[in-house]
Amino acid sequence: MTTLHASAAPLPFQRILHPSDFSEDSHTGLIHAVKLAVAARGELSIMHIDPDVPRADFEDFPQVRPLLERWGLLPHGSPREQVADLGIAIKKTRTVAKHRTDAILQYLAKHPADLLVMATHQYEGLARWQHESVAEPVARGSHMATLFVPAQVEGFVVKNSGQPKLRRVLVPVSAEYSPQLAIDTTAQLASALGCDNLTVIVVQVGDDHTLHSLHYPIKTGWLWHTMACQGNVVEVILAMGKDFDVDLIVMTTSKQHTLLDLMRGSTTERVLRGARCPLLALPI
Repeated sequence: MTTLHASAAPLPFQRILHPSDFSEDSHTGLIHAVKLAVAARGELSIMHIDPDVPRADFEDFPQVRPLLERWGLLPHGSPREQVADLGIAIKKTRTVAKHRTDAILQYLAKHPADLLVMATHQYEGLARWQHESVAEPVARGSHMATLFVPAQVEGFVVKNSGQPKLRRVLVPVSAEYSPQLAIDTTAQLASALGCDNLTVIVVQVGDDHTLHSLHYPIKTGWLWHTMACQGNVVEVILAMGKDFDVDLIVMTTSKQHTLLDLMRGSTTERVLRGARCPLLALPI
């Protein structure tokens, strides 16, 4: 294992897109999107898609300023212009489209982003065919970094205070999929969020050769645990996520190449369907 002092590199997500459907599940995704935009001092675009006609309550579009006020980042009753004092830009857009996946991908083609933050529902078997899946096909079609926030999961941002709750992170690695990217991004995210006490569990299913070739950033209060396990990759990752009660899973992922991949989903997608915490997927 090689250790290096933690890099001061900024969070590599300056432009963030969060598709919202006004639901409570989507609100949890919004909380994470806003927190990351503040941490990156970047740009947050919030997108809503109506299937037929624009909804009459567009003014109820997710409000960012009340959230920032509750977190103590803005004074109560602050004007819209004061948001810029935090070094962030907020944009809101709405569109009418029958197919949400296509609409989001078309938007991204014209307005590139560095990170998608999406709420997702976890279905298996027949239920996956009975519910429209948006998060996975958008992430697959855009081939860009995506933070998936499962429904009914609080995640790693406390909604009432905006404080990070990133204590333990699970990073599954493979020699095939740029494992150093997952390590570096985890360190950058933790640094940007101001996490002083962090445990990162780095696991490889199979031999441990890759674990010894990685560089692990050093910072007071950070612990890096490495381990090699045997078994089904998805089952091992989900079991470790539960056993260690992790707050986030960070994985590199690649495009699917076979018909079986398309039917079953990538390893990352299959982990997502069973994860009880947010998952950050990093494409290579």
